[in-house]
Amino acid sequence: MRFKNNLFSLLVAILAASPALAWDHDFTRGLDLYSTTDNGATIRVVCDPNRVYGGTESMVLIVFGGQSDLNTTATLTFADGQTITAPMVHGRLSKRDLAETVWQPLLDSLRNAETVELTVGTATVTMNLGDAPAFTCI
Repeated sequence: MRFKNNLFSLLVAILAASPALAWDHDFTRGLDLYSTTDNGATIRVVCDPNRVYGGTESMVLIVFGGQSDLNTTATLTFADGQTITAPMVHGRLSKRDLAETVWQPLLDSLRNAETVELTVGTATVTMNLGDAPAFTCI
């Protein structure tokens, strides 16, 4: 009985010490797909690390209030003060359409932030991202 109690205590300690991971990961048709949802918004990062689709198909998809096909401006404000504002086309912020000076800071901030204030059009939510995986986007 004592062994079971020690094992249970050890499991609780490990789970309590492990970092929060709010991102889901999937690999489909050569693409890495990362997704996190909080407060009625979803951010999906699509990466094409092996250039299956030419290497320019990496993108950030945003679903806001159940709407995925939005054509408006998105602003992501991170705790470190970094703010990214870019036009969404059909719910996408794509590497192909964004300048490198916008795309790379967007990825870096998503990789390093645990929260983001997301504004789409005139509505704003704060999302808890947890610890991001090492996105394979290049």
